[in-house]
Amino acid sequence: MKHNFFFAKENLFLKKELTNELLKKFDQMYQKNTELKKNTNILELRKKDIMKIPLLFSLSNKIKKNFELITGYSDLSFHKLWLVSSSSNDSNKAILPYIPHIDKHRCLKAMVYLHDVKLEHGPIHIARAKNTIYIEQKRKELPRDYAVKGLNIIDDKDLASNLNSITGEAGDVIFFDTNTPHKAGTVKNGYCRKVLRFDFEGPFFNPKQSIFDRIINKLNI
Repeated sequence: MKHNFFFAKENLFLKKELTNELLKKFDQMYQKNTELKKNTNILELRKKDIMKIPLLFSLSNKIKKNFELITGYSDLSFHKLWLVSSSSNDSNKAILPYIPHIDKHRCLKAMVYLHDVKLEHGPIHIARAKNTIYIEQKRKELPRDYAVKGLNIIDDKDLASNLNSITGEAGDVIFFDTNTPHKAGTVKNGYCRKVLRFDFEGPFFNPKQSIFDRIINKLNI
């Protein structure tokens, strides 16, 4: 395994023709499958769903291979795909995910830009943490109600650098570990952001809790 992987940006990882085809498929699926939407602006697909869609299944395998190349993992498993369409109505700076945070369920995420994403479109923001060991400990100790209490928020004092806005062109892909502090950018009025987000689980990222750990977490609620 390559140590200290935080994030990587692959410029024009996808050719223009493929990106245009993905954007067209995105719009078709987003409008059609309203019953699968996790939130008002998110369409969530699992492996059984994308296996029926050759375009997305092929892209999933391509992204997985690149993750294995840049991280050194050889046994990643697909977790889920989100089709996300964000507008200014979905942006609230005061709440997650618009505040620097980590995810309780650790995974490797790949964010595919389906169109040029500038600051107005609300690109993802990423920064390195000062102490990655502390971040991992903090994540593992998060109770079940962590989101309500905002316990996965990362303070500025724990950041090794300022958050960088990752702008890009259509076909660019952002690869990152969710232990890397990150936040969503704010979409300005009149703009939108359409992305595909592929999630992969790494070995030993999320081991099943023991009965004792589950009891402790319940007591912390």
